[in-house]
Amino acid sequence: MTNLAASSVQLASALDGLRIFLHVIGATIWVGGQFTLAALVPVLRKANPELPRTVAKAFNKIAWPAFALLILTGTWNMMTIPKDASSSYNAVLGIKMMVVILSGAAAYLHSRSKNPKSIAIWGSMSGLAAIGATYVGVLLAG
Repeated sequence: MTNLAASSVQLASALDGLRIFLHVIGATIWVGGQFTLAALVPVLRKANPELPRTVAKAFNKIAWPAFALLILTGTWNMMTIPKDASSSYNAVLGIKMMVVILSGAAAYLHSRSKNPKSIAIWGSMSGLAAIGATYVGVLLAG
């Protein structure tokens, strides 16, 4: 265990803290909400077959703004990357951007799907891509 008092670890500035905080809040809603909703679907369906659709529509009212917040704060995060970032860092950043796009596109297709198989496939893809983006984001955070 390291001694943080003697190390050079410092707190984020107020602006950096706000940027990261907003990004984490967006991810919490987008990623956590998807998995919470997925866990509730069987219970909701048992109570009323139309209930999952109703709940999903209500969730979308906060999910899409959270996704937009992720895009905005992610762009803000990229503006803070030093110009001399390594090529491996930039490659991982590119992977994160692709996975984020996949999550959003799959969620959109999930919300527009009509048959249960498509709903399940696109919902699963969105959730898995969101988890992947979260992991890659942690790698980028250092």
